[in-house]
Amino acid sequence: MQIIWEGIIINVNYVENYSRAFEKSYNEKLSHIEIMADEELPITETGYKSIFIHHSNLMRWGGVEKYIIEELNHAAKSDAWRFKQESKNQLCLF
Repeated sequence: MQIIWEGIIINVNYVENYSRAFEKSYNEKLSHIEIMADEELPITETGYKSIFIHHSNLMRWGGVEKYIIEELNHAAKSDAWRFKQESKNQLCLF
C-alpha cells in the first residue's frame, strides 16, 4: 500500500498476523507494519520504521492507514521536527 503524507510518498508493508505463536500464547494477533520512504519522516530519520502492534489496537485506531497518519501528525508537532522543517526553508550563508 502507498500513503502520501505532506507530499511524501510512503510505502507500507502490512502483515495482519505476524506470529501464529504469539496469537496462540496470548489469544491476540500481533500485526507488523513496515514504513519506507525516500526521505526523513517525523517518526524516523532514516525513512524506515518497523512497528509491532496488537491487531485489536490497530483496529481501534481505524486501520493501518489511519494509524500511520495519526502517528505522523502527532510526531510532526514536536519541536525537533518543526525545527528541521523550518531549517529546510532557511537560506544558509555558510
